Amino acid sequence: MLTTGHVLEVFPGIGAIADRRLRQLSLDVWRYVSDRNPTWSDIGLIPLHPTLPIATHGTLIAHVAAMARLAETLAPLYRELWAQGLDLDTFRAAAYVHDAAKVIEFTDSPAGLQAIAGYNHAIEAGRIVRELGGPEGLAHMCEAHSFTGPLVLPRTRDAQLFLLMDPICLNVFPEQGPGVFERHLKANGWDAPQTLERYRPPR
Repeated sequence: MLTTGHVLEVFPGIGAIADRRLRQLSLDVWRYVSDRNPTWSDIGLIPLHPTLPIATHGTLIAHVAAMARLAETLAPLYRELWAQGLDLDTFRAAAYVHDAAKVIEFTDSPAGLQAIAGYNHAIEAGRIVRELGGPEGLAHMCEAHSFTGPLVLPRTRDAQLFLLMDPICLNVFPEQGPGVFERHLKANGWDAPQTLERYRPPR
């Protein structure tokens, strides 16, 4: 079981969320997913995916922390260059909860850690945020943060930016094997795109 103390220990940045409701929501989401799968007691043991070993690609904690720190960089940047007022509390909260449903998705089996087939942690995160009374905009950022094709397309500025932030904050590169985009294409059953080497203009 994941405790509130543990969540705050590994994600101290939750305390920087000024909006009390969003700060509490960030904790409530982790409690919700832990209630559904109490076998996890240490977020530091959760990988990005069972096929991405921690020793090579890092932990879920590192990914979440990177998302929060990137948001803290983007908010003033968009304000300065384009007069876009990104709500930093919303982006921080989205960073801390968007992958929490992986606690439910990843389960132990005789063959080792497995992801539940057909389970979409992004869509589930959006559903959980709504069930807990969170803002619709935040729920949509969560459900649209992964490349799930036409299933959930970002409908807002914040969701689009958050979708683009997610792969930036992954230590998964072609030099280590299949890169982020190749993995997402394969996971969604899309055909591999033509490479530049194979591309020929139509005659």
